[in-house]
Amino acid sequence: MITIGTDIVDVARVRDKHDAIISRVLTAREQAYCQAQADPPQHMAGRFAAKEAVFKALHAPSPSGISWLDIDVHNDAHGVPHATLFGAAAAFATQHGLRGLYISIAHVRDFATATAVCEWPDKT
Repeated sequence: MITIGTDIVDVARVRDKHDAIISRVLTAREQAYCQAQADPPQHMAGRFAAKEAVFKALHAPSPSGISWLDIDVHNDAHGVPHATLFGAAAAFATQHGLRGLYISIAHVRDFATATAVCEWPDKT
């Protein structure tokens, strides 16, 4: 079974709430990555959209105990984005047999968008 999630973020909102997003939403690795970019808020918006897309694709009940910091969005050596789950997100994924998690992020000056796809065992 496949589940998907998508999200879009207005970069201007991230610029306005820059400090709150850094401390509440981004892991240390994500913070370092975004701060090293020419336009950090644009990349923060992309990470935020990716995390929201992962939440949606997981189909976890609300409240599930999953926090923003339970999802770490990072790029591999080829620049391909990936999401790693920790804490409650990892426990939920393991409990329900998550087989694969795939993400895509895109951003332009004003908006960032992301899509997440979860691959689960077929339900019979």
